[in-house]
Amino acid sequence: MKVAKTKLHTSSQFQGTLPKVMNNQAHAGRCTFRVNSSNNGGSPVTGANPALLELLQNVASGVLTASDAAVQLNQVSSAANTTPPMSLANFPECVWGEGKAAQQIATSLQRVADRQGLGAATRVGGGTAAEVQQLLPDAQYNPIARTLVLKSTTTKQIKLPGTVALLTAGSAQQQVVEECRVMLQALGIYSFKLPEAGVMGMHRIVQNIEAVRAADVIICITGMDGGAATVIAGMVECPVIALPTSSGYGSNFAGVAPLLAALNSSAPGVTVVNIDSGFGAAMAAWRTMKCIAAARDAVLNIKN
Repeated sequence: MKVAKTKLHTSSQFQGTLPKVMNNQAHAGRCTFRVNSSNNGGSPVTGANPALLELLQNVASGVLTASDAAVQLNQVSSAANTTPPMSLANFPECVWGEGKAAQQIATSLQRVADRQGLGAATRVGGGTAAEVQQLLPDAQYNPIARTLVLKSTTTKQIKLPGTVALLTAGSAQQQVVEECRVMLQALGIYSFKLPEAGVMGMHRIVQNIEAVRAADVIICITGMDGGAATVIAGMVECPVIALPTSSGYGSNFAGVAPLLAALNSSAPGVTVVNIDSGFGAAMAAWRTMKCIAAARDAVLNIKN
């Protein structure tokens, strides 16, 4: 696993210690249930609920009436809802905060945190965030990113090995960059930022090229013409995620121009997320980092 140890030629880098351990969880496989011979000659059904299958078979054979089956169906549905919640290692649900009342955000955050160990809300204004924190004192608010993060008291932070580089073309995208960084941090991913590293700041990328190439994933945050992602993708081998922003003059069309530029990149394999979606870029990087960590663990297990 590559680790970025090169000192950055910038005073704006994020400090931190690279995580070294990841607790990988095995994925549960699907079970195959077999229908009784009275239905389709015993053909296999993959991933079906056995209680629901039995209920339907009883209705079809006349053992149960439709009204009695409806009562039992409610019991089957209630049992299905008691399945264990997703852990922090699985895909995290996020709350869209813009336009919502504090009570709505607080209720959703608590529900998500209780279910999967981590709850996050994006696009939350300062006033609304203060009201949410009165309801949820443990919720952490970042005023630049406009994010709220709530972890359950039993949550154990899972650290993913590796590094994500955040290359930003200018300070106009500060809110988008910080939203991305906060989400990566909440998911246990170390990231560092290289500011003023757009097309016009290419010399800064060249000065720090060793650190950039040592990253496992690179996120290019850029507005204007959106050309940075293509240039960077031509200089590195790791996955590159283009995060177009709405900063720019009139023909930028509120981020549509850099979005289309990234989609039409001549560098093959560039991943593109939505305009100003720091959260979306963080999730794309997180998925990639999880796959890298799983592959790394598999290789280590083979060697051992």
